[in-house]
Amino acid sequence: MMNSKISKVYILFREKTLENTKLRNLINNSDYRDFLTSINRVFFFKVIVYLITTIIIVLTARTLTPSQFGRTGVISNIAYLLFVPMILAVHSAMYKFLPESDNKERNELISISALGSLISIPIFSIVLLFINRLILKQLNIPVNEWKMAILLTVFLSLSTISESYLRGQKKFNSICYFKLFSSVINLMLIIICFFVLNIKSLEIYVYSLIISHLVFTLLALTKTGVTKMCKVSWAGVKKVYTYSFSNILSMFLGGVTLSSDLFFVNYFCSPSTVGLYNAYQGFVKNIFSVLFYEVFLVVFLPFLAKANYLRLGKNIKRYIPVIIAVVMVGSGLLTMIFIFLFGQNYKLNLIYILLSSLGIALYTIYQIYVYVYNIEGSKRAMFTGLSTLAVLPLALGIQYYLTRFYSMKGALISVVLTNFLLILSLKIMNRDR
Repeated sequence: MMNSKISKVYILFREKTLENTKLRNLINNSDYRDFLTSINRVFFFKVIVYLITTIIIVLTARTLTPSQFGRTGVISNIAYLLFVPMILAVHSAMYKFLPESDNKERNELISISALGSLISIPIFSIVLLFINRLILKQLNIPVNEWKMAILLTVFLSLSTISESYLRGQKKFNSICYFKLFSSVINLMLIIICFFVLNIKSLEIYVYSLIISHLVFTLLALTKTGVTKMCKVSWAGVKKVYTYSFSNILSMFLGGVTLSSDLFFVNYFCSPSTVGLYNAYQGFVKNIFSVLFYEVFLVVFLPFLAKANYLRLGKNIKRYIPVIIAVVMVGSGLLTMIFIFLFGQNYKLNLIYILLSSLGIALYTIYQIYVYVYNIEGSKRAMFTGLSTLAVLPLALGIQYYLTRFYSMKGALISVVLTNFLLILSLKIMNRDR
């Protein structure tokens, strides 16, 4: 009897649904079906991967002192800031062009990006190694940590490029499995070194992360479908790097503006405050932003390559209040959970949670708009970069002043203001969208 009633309800629901032409077309559209299937699969695996990452971070925070934990955040920040110029943002071209390419063009595009990266990564690394020690001292960055950051940047760059090949070909299953495997390797190394060999240092955290990036890179390259480098054309090189160069400005300047807060905290505040700030802002921002928008965009970027950009931008605008509310609630709850798990060296502060959650919400909105605008083409990506450049001096000035005179609370307020200014400038520059 119950099954009969359920069947009738389902049949009625399906009939009413299919009466709506738009919904019927949506259901029958293979691109949308593939999109929904992929995003469910990617989200499931990403949740597992970031549960493993959370365990790694919690173990690290509880094992190391707050000062050492703060140093891990500074090193990671440097790597995530520098990898874009290190690879000349070539991964953005893979996101843009691979979904639309046939086998021959795909092989050429991958060959161009691989050869270009084999040149840019060593040159950029050598230049960074020769940065004056006096400059590093002024930035409160020890030389050994700078070298670790460069090494991490190299392997982060390699994993980003190799992942872009899989993303561009919509090989989401491979991305999921390889990310999961490399994360397990990372966790096992942390457990063995911290608790079996009793080696407790920030170097262990960094080097195990490097190894996990290397493992993912090697696995990903086996699935690119390219067995050897093919001949490249000047037209192909121009296509890849014209788009990549147009993205460097927005990506790098966005990275500067969005990561500079931790550098100011590192300069003006005590080492333990740097660790506390990393717990409230750095780690939670990375975890939640990845779960919320990168999970979406891993699948969505290839789909965007064929989207109606004008309609897409307007549709996103409608959901901004919902996105902000969801992100604030989610990141706030995550922050409270993590601060509790990190141990007694990290104190819970509701004002910090509110400011951090609002900053993360605005950061998420900004990143979604950046991805949507940049995928449209070189001209739009350049507008995005110019909008960031326009805000950068004011944002850095606000971060400098508030962090210097109001310590951690001032830094959190400056992040909220910075993200708001970035969104405002971005919308003004792209007001036709």
